Amino acid sequence: MDAFAERLLELRTEIGSIEIAVKVGRPEPDPRGDWTCQYEIGFGETTRRGATHGIDSMQALQLTIATLDVELEVGAKRLKGKLYHLGEPFESMLDGGNLKSKNA
Repeated sequence: MDAFAERLLELRTEIGSIEIAVKVGRPEPDPRGDWTCQYEIGFGETTRRGATHGIDSMQALQLTIATLDVELEVGAKRLKGKLYHLGEPFESMLDGGNLKSKNA
């Protein structure tokens, strides 16, 4: 995967912390005429890879970011921990860029 964006998170658990590396690939056209965007989440020793599809590159990227939020939430719950970014509690890939409405 040709990652063009990356964010490092920390998963804090009762027994310690784990670095979580989140990577997003550049949206690319697929053979069917749609677009795909790959992603990768490294939960310590385990890496989860996936891809989302959209009708254009923007939709594929948007769906990837939404999918990452779900994947991170599920992974944190599975490992019984809480995610942090730059020492602050982490809730969404959109929070850091002020793209998510605070009223939503």
